Amino acid sequence: MLERETVDTLAREIIGLTRRLRPLLAHVGAEAWPGRRGPDATELARDLAAAVQALDAAVEALDLQTDSLEGAYLALEVERRANRELFEAGPDGYLVTDPDGLIVRANSRAGGLFGCAAEELVGHSLPAMMAQDDRASLAAAIQGFELADWEAEWIGEALRASGPTFRVALAAAAVRHSDRSVYRIQWSVRDIGRRPGPD
Repeated sequence: MLERETVDTLAREIIGLTRRLRPLLAHVGAEAWPGRRGPDATELARDLAAAVQALDAAVEALDLQTDSLEGAYLALEVERRANRELFEAGPDGYLVTDPDGLIVRANSRAGGLFGCAAEELVGHSLPAMMAQDDRASLAAAIQGFELADWEAEWIGEALRASGPTFRVALAAAAVRHSDRSVYRIQWSVRDIGRRPGPD
């Protein structure tokens, strides 16, 4: 990948060559320049032509890189929008927390389950949104992610902003750094009090 510094170096080289060219042009009139080149002038003209050619090639390579990066950016933007739509339109409530269980993102279904707007959930501790008797259990489960992923649902009683509590099932997946430490935890949130019973 061509670095911007390469182009800057070539540009500085051309500026240096043109500075060397000025005194030669001062001694030989501009109109006489082509016919009265000495060895210094010939070498300088050759160096200048090579530097300009290298600069042209570098600028062309930068243009190609820019086009490629723009294409990659557009692809990432499309992917980001698709992920956001999936997050918002999923069948369950979805939350994203930091490694300590602090909510950093929520979809509207999660907000609906907790009886508030999704934005109001951001900044709150997920364990603190559970009934008093269930907070320690969820907090311990969150801390357990540092050791290993757990696959079973966590079930407990959740608080609503107003109204009765509800029976909640949380399923989680940890997003990890390369050193395996937890970066984020993604949560699926379901009201299991509404599950139909067996016939």
